[in-house]
Amino acid sequence: MKLLLAVAIIIYAVGLSLLYNPYWVLVMASASFSFSLVSIIVAYRKIFYLAAEMPHVSLLAVTLGILLSAILGSGAEIPLSIAIGLALTYTVGYMIHRQVEPSIATSIFVGSSTSLSVIAAYLVLTRVPVPYNLAGLIIGDPLLASQAEVYSCLAIMLFTASAFTLTYHEQASIGLDRVAVKIAGVDTRAYDLLAYTLLGLNTVGMLKVTGYIMEHVFILMPPAIAFSIAKSYKASVQTAVLSSVASSLIGLHLSIILNLPPPGVAGLLMLLIYASSLLVKRI
Repeated sequence: MKLLLAVAIIIYAVGLSLLYNPYWVLVMASASFSFSLVSIIVAYRKIFYLAAEMPHVSLLAVTLGILLSAILGSGAEIPLSIAIGLALTYTVGYMIHRQVEPSIATSIFVGSSTSLSVIAAYLVLTRVPVPYNLAGLIIGDPLLASQAEVYSCLAIMLFTASAFTLTYHEQASIGLDRVAVKIAGVDTRAYDLLAYTLLGLNTVGMLKVTGYIMEHVFILMPPAIAFSIAKSYKASVQTAVLSSVASSLIGLHLSIILNLPPPGVAGLLMLLIYASSLLVKRI
């Protein structure tokens, strides 16, 4: 059943690429696929507190990246944004590693990153010589993604998929029983670092696609759908990926027809799938 659904999604994606700009399809599919894998790690590692903070960090990182790129005249907006976002993510992770209460660490960073984002956004709007649409970062608009941003999304997706495939057993084991994994001689810090890296890389690198508001949905909804239906780890991964990619592609199609933002429509479809899964489960 899942194989048939995967084939149907691929055929649907090809059809959308023929009807519309293939870059739009690539951006939506790669972002939703990558976020669904990260969301599974977030769920099993029980780091929802960090995932909920990441949109704030990503907004700050991207606005600072735009500002620094304009000041330096380097045109390296995407690499600068990712570097800043990862540095901020690692800082939170280090605080938690040093036994700072996760809720306190994230509260501090939410407050500071939100305040600094306002200042950075103001500086971008008033000091950067070229006009920049910051509203796109809030709402998200994959239809305006540049060629460099499309390639960036694809690169992030490939890295995320590779890292997930190589480490998902360990990540799940650490989430289920961290002490037992440590006793077995596994260095859990390396997997912590990878989880933070994937979360930071995706939220910062995909911000223009998903938007600040909808990143919460793309991180939190896929595992909610998966765990309400699936009965195994493998099935939960498959369900999260298929539901996320299908919602994004259908959301893209409907948004073009209805002239609405694709991330918002995709989020509503994921919510509809989740509600339907609960009804099916009760029946």
